[in-house]
Amino acid sequence: MDIYFILNMLRSITATFFQNGIWVIGFFFLLNKTYENEKLKQVSKYIVGIFLILLFIDSVMVSI
Repeated sequence: MDIYFILNMLRSITATFFQNGIWVIGFFFLLNKTYENEKLKQVSKYIVGIFLILLFIDSVMVSI
């Protein structure tokens, strides 16, 4: 029973993270393709990293 709970929790965490993370990555990919600017690319890298970390933490907190 315990292993089933852990596997279900890990599946829920990864599914939630990738479902929400693809929107963040897609948005900044299209933003960088629309406006080709070096400063925008640098800022986008940091923002994507921060948002993905926050989304991962949110996925873990929702699944627990």
